[in-house]
Amino acid sequence: MNEHSYLYQIIRYVPDLRRMEPQNIGVLVQGPSQVTCRLWSHFRPLGDKPDFDYTNFRKWREFFDAEVNGPQIALFQPPHHSPAFLEYLQSRCTGNYILTRPLNVTMQTDDIQDVTEYLYTTLVRSSEEEREPAEQPVRSFREQLQERKLDRHPLLHRDEYVNLPNGDTELFHWQYHKNHGSNERFLIDKVQWLGRIRLTQLELEHVLSAVRKVRAAKFRAHLIVVMDSVAHPSPQAKDATKRLYANYIKGQETLSLESDEVVSTLSETEDLVGRIESDLKEMLLL
Repeated sequence: MNEHSYLYQIIRYVPDLRRMEPQNIGVLVQGPSQVTCRLWSHFRPLGDKPDFDYTNFRKWREFFDAEVNGPQIALFQPPHHSPAFLEYLQSRCTGNYILTRPLNVTMQTDDIQDVTEYLYTTLVRSSEEEREPAEQPVRSFREQLQERKLDRHPLLHRDEYVNLPNGDTELFHWQYHKNHGSNERFLIDKVQWLGRIRLTQLELEHVLSAVRKVRAAKFRAHLIVVMDSVAHPSPQAKDATKRLYANYIKGQETLSLESDEVVSTLSETEDLVGRIESDLKEMLLL
């Protein structure tokens, strides 16, 4: 097979601009007619720095993705297949997120994705370090809380009861006071599509009951439900599975009306965790 030449840049995070000790977080590769990149989506700094701004990282990642994969802006961007485009990207990345100068690599493949995968594995993270990403919102939400150490935050309470004005109590999976010293709370619970029908039905019924009790008691709270997305069962599925699916969709519709927010996509979970982190940081400053 003939050898093919590619240009690439290493995407780096620099936690302290004075010390300039960067950590590789991705690669960008340019071939004869295509440019692509791969970023460490759930990047965590070395040492698990508690002050790392995940919300800012998400915004920067969205900005960078738009620069590389969005439509070319003729008045501002050089052609995406030109070396000048890499220099342009380098000039756009300043501060904590930087790009190295363009480097050359020659490989016996004409598939730019193979080149990107090789460089990412070699320079950023090996396949042994990669964990299977969460495919469902509930697991994604839980793992992001753990990655950011929020599950151990003293102001984010887990599996605690709420005392309602009418004397009832109701259990929520996560909760915190948004406004320090007030009675307003953020109450968060989950409905996970589990392998066993009975457990899924019980989770759904518990959350529906909890939301209705809170609303009936006129308790001041912002209610959020994190729900897994569910594909329609096949015609060959068991009747019990089909019935559960119908109950699940009906319950999701009800919760969309009676709660303040239903989070049911991976991007929505990332946004929610970012908001929780921002709230908790703000409360520590009060």
